[in-house]
Amino acid sequence: MSAVNATLLADGYWGPPTSSVDWCEDNYVWSYYIAEWWNSWSNVPPLLLALYALYKSRLAYANHAQPAIIRFAYIVPLVIFSGSFAFHSTLTYAGQLLDELPMMYGTLFFHYISLRYHPTMKWVLIAFAVGLTIALSIVGHAPLAFQFAYGFLTVALVVRSIVLHRQHKDVSETRLLQLGALLYAGGFVLWIADQAFCPSAKQLHLHAIWHLLSGAGTFMWIQFACAYELSMHEERLRVRKIACILPYCVRSSAPASTPTTTPQVAFVSRASDHVDTL
Repeated sequence: MSAVNATLLADGYWGPPTSSVDWCEDNYVWSYYIAEWWNSWSNVPPLLLALYALYKSRLAYANHAQPAIIRFAYIVPLVIFSGSFAFHSTLTYAGQLLDELPMMYGTLFFHYISLRYHPTMKWVLIAFAVGLTIALSIVGHAPLAFQFAYGFLTVALVVRSIVLHRQHKDVSETRLLQLGALLYAGGFVLWIADQAFCPSAKQLHLHAIWHLLSGAGTFMWIQFACAYELSMHEERLRVRKIACILPYCVRSSAPASTPTTTPQVAFVSRASDHVDTL
């Protein structure tokens, strides 16, 4: 693009940024209507994955193959990446809120999934959400406050997930948590590098790659949550594959074995043993 055109697109359709954060990508280079081109469109693949998973979960729930709570879990990435697209395409403060608030409340909902069998903890979680909302409202335009709060919630969720992972052997055998954590951690490293090495790393579009990896990591965590739900109800579980790539946890159709005095380990179908393509 010529220097003249770049100058004409400097402000773009949405005007100068009003958000408290402007990421490491030149604004309005590719389009007059989209501020950060790559950071915006990188939300589409995880958004489409969430839509497809939501559709599959409807069928799975109808066939009693997935718990009802998992259907709602897929709405979280759907809302998050829609908000992220709005933020990166406009760089407005309103768009920033559409990005950050779903990330906060979506993570809190994931905490709810892992804590909902503890009645008192549910109310603690609700009280924490209310207090966090009030605190962030007072702080206002302070990106570090959001990053600290979101980081705390994410680390707490990882710790809680590790505890559940160790308590349920059938869940740990799926390795869903390890895979999800690896993807999300890799994306987080790129998120940090994008800020630390800007503008030198600008052409690598590391923040856009963060969107892809965090989307895949979130999807993996939802599968882990599905395995945990099935394990809590002493259901057999199976890990299928979407397009022979993405794990997809469902209730196994195998008949239950005869009860014994020894707890039975739930059945897990591995890719090396059997692959069901959805």
